[in-house]
This record gives sequence, structure tokens and C-alpha cells, in this order.
Amino acid sequence: MSGLFHVLRDRVEENARHAVEVYTREVSEYQVLPSGVDDKIGMYDFAVFIRRRSLELAGADTPLTEGDLGTIAEVARERAAAGLSVPSQQQVLGLHTALMLREIHEVTRPDDIGDLLRMVGWLGAQGVRARGAYLRGYTSGVGTSRVVATRLELLARALLDDEPVEPLLAGGLGVRVSGRYTVSVIRSPTALPPDARAEVVGALAPSRTPVAWLAPDEVALLTPGAGDAARTRALARVRDAVSAIGGPCQVGAAEGPVGGLAESLTWAREASRVAPLERRPDRLYAVADLFVEMSVFRTPPVDDWLRAFARSLGSGPDLVATLRAYYGNDMNRSAAAAALHIHPRTLDYRLQRVRTVTGVDPGSTVGVRVLSAAVGRIVADERYVR
Repeated sequence: MSGLFHVLRDRVEENARHAVEVYTREVSEYQVLPSGVDDKIGMYDFAVFIRRRSLELAGADTPLTEGDLGTIAEVARERAAAGLSVPSQQQVLGLHTALMLREIHEVTRPDDIGDLLRMVGWLGAQGVRARGAYLRGYTSGVGTSRVVATRLELLARALLDDEPVEPLLAGGLGVRVSGRYTVSVIRSPTALPPDARAEVVGALAPSRTPVAWLAPDEVALLTPGAGDAARTRALARVRDAVSAIGGPCQVGAAEGPVGGLAESLTWAREASRVAPLERRPDRLYAVADLFVEMSVFRTPPVDDWLRAFARSLGSGPDLVATLRAYYGNDMNRSAAAAALHIHPRTLDYRLQRVRTVTGVDPGSTVGVRVLSAAVGRIVADERYVR
């Protein structure tokens, strides 16, 4: 074993202790582990084991054995059985990779380049196998009733993080990974407790929809494909999720290719922040539908001005609903009146009332720009739900 490997071997226990400190500091679930669970999941012992075996095998240029992979899977199984969540284990896997690379680079000298390349190359190849074993073990430990939901969540998180998808995740579900996905983000006005979030995941499991909670009030769904057909399927799944949540929600969506879904998620989340609150979403709102509202939302002084301007619409009979239908039907009077179940002359009266209270003609260029944006900000407010 050469110099670099000797140095790393001498630092195994020190690096393992540091790794445990990082996990405990960075992973919130590890900060509140019940008494005894810390020992059961063996954070320190496993950190020592994986470092020693990596050095032994990389130094001999041999792969992880089936016994090694079995040990990794068993550790993950115990962590799943202890109730540790998918997000926490995903975070731990990322931290482990970062720490291992950092430990190597911290002690590498200029004449260790050959050993450095050998060690990093071994980690790259065997890290994929170790990760697969870990995910298999974790899935086996969550219990039969949660296996499908867990695989769907792991698949969703891998896709949204632009990470390689383990064959276990998709193949075990009987689904193929598509080349493109529609990412839908649903936001609830209130945070949901864990059991309620689990109900939402369970409601989507029969359709094999990859789903992951990003926060207690925010969940992401992935629907394979793109275009109108995919959006229709995605809207159906979104409605299932909102129904399971049991209250009005905001929905944003974006399409993208596998390997670029992290960016799609960002756009979908931004759109969801300003989308209308709906009990049964009428459509999936994308950037093209909401870019004005998104820009206004990011500019507080303009948003405040627009909200003050919009308050004048509260003085008339259903003026906000009228304008929403008017603009939603491309300012077609007959279609807007039909959507509102009123006579076109009644619609004309309401539009005239808008002109009176705001001083802006809804059919003018200024009216379309200002009033449509004002209505968009109003219907995104939890106090306005239809």
C-alpha cells in the first residue's frame, strides 16, 4: 500500500468521527434520534467499515464483494426500519460522497497523483454499486406496505436531482424511465403532517406516479412524456393529489428532459408560488401563463402597488371573477359570459363597473397588462378561493 493509502488508513477513525459529526449537524432527523437508535444504525461503525474496505479494495484494485454489498444493504435496511426518511438518507449519501472526496484531497501531495487517480476512479465505479445496494437495502426495510411508495419517492428524487436512476427503482415498479417528464409542483397553504403526506403518496401509488415531498407544504409529481397528452395525464394526477390534500392548492408545472429536470423543478416551483388557489385545478400553470405574476412577486414594491390597485376591485359585484373569466377566454364576451353563467349584457355592466372603480378600460392594452396581473395576484392569495 502506497503513501497516500497509508495516510488515509491512519486517519480512518478520525475521519469517521468527523463524518458522524457532519451527519448529526446537517441531517435534522439525526439530531432527534431516540435513545438507542444511534447505536442501532451504527453511524460510526459503518463510517469506519466503509473507509477501511474502500482503502483495502482500491489499493488492491479489486471491486466490492457480495459480502460488502450485503453489509451496506443491511445497514440501510436497519435505518429504514428505524424510521429514517428517504430525504434524510438521500442527504446522507450525498454527504458521504463529498466527505470521502474531501478526505482524499486534503492529504494528497503532488507525488500522489497516480494514487489519487486510482482511488477516485475506484470510488466512481464502486460507488454506483454501493449506492444501488444501499437503496435495495433501504427499500427492503420500509415494510411491505410502503415498498411501492418508497421506490416512487426514490425514483422521483433521483430524476429531480438529475442523478442516475437505479434499475431497481423503475424496474421494480414495472415502469420505464421516459426521456422527458412534466414536473408538477403543488403547494398547500398550510403544512401537512407526515401521516397526511403519506396519504397523498398512497393516493398516487396505483398510477405509479413518481412523487416526492419537497417540504411539508410542497409536493412534486412527475408524469412521463411532454405535450398536450402528457399534460392531460399530469392534470389528472394533480387533481388526485389535491383531492387527497383536502383543500385548495397552487399548482405550477414545467416540462424537461431527463438530466435537466432540476431546472424544470425550479421553474415549476416558481410558477406554483403565484398560481391561483383552486380546490380542483382547472389547468397546469406554466411560466408562459404566469411570467408577469412571477416577475411582480420578485419585486415587492411593484407587488405592493399592484395589490393596492387591486383592492379597488373589491367594491363591485364579482369583479375579480368577471375579469378572470374575461381574460381566461381571450376577452371573448360570449365565452366569458357563458363561463360565468350570466347574460353578455350583465358582463358588459361589470366591465363598465371595472372602468369606473379603477379608471382603466379592461379591453385596452394597459387594462390587459395591469388588470390581468392584478387579478393573478389576487387569486393566488389564500383569502380568495373559488
